[in-house]
Amino acid sequence: MKFNSYIIIAVAIISGITTSLAMSLGDIEPALSAAIVLFSVLVLGWGAGRMSGRAEIDRLTSIETGRRIQANCHVITRNRLEADLEQMQGAKGGAA
Repeated sequence: MKFNSYIIIAVAIISGITTSLAMSLGDIEPALSAAIVLFSVLVLGWGAGRMSGRAEIDRLTSIETGRRIQANCHVITRNRLEADLEQMQGAKGGAA
């Protein structure tokens, strides 16, 4: 797992909130409950962002693959037309 600076900052903020809540209430259980909820939201958001990013990369990859196939088809069509043109010019020149 690769952690970036945003995850570290988010964990630091969650820790700060948890510590502040624990100190103000004088009890650790509500603060831990809040930390668990915040951490769960962080993990779910991070996972959703990664899935969304992966889907976008897959979409762009499929578009690029389609463009390459299309370009290859155009090259094949051009080569066939050039071969047909040469064949027709050869037949025309041979008949004359």
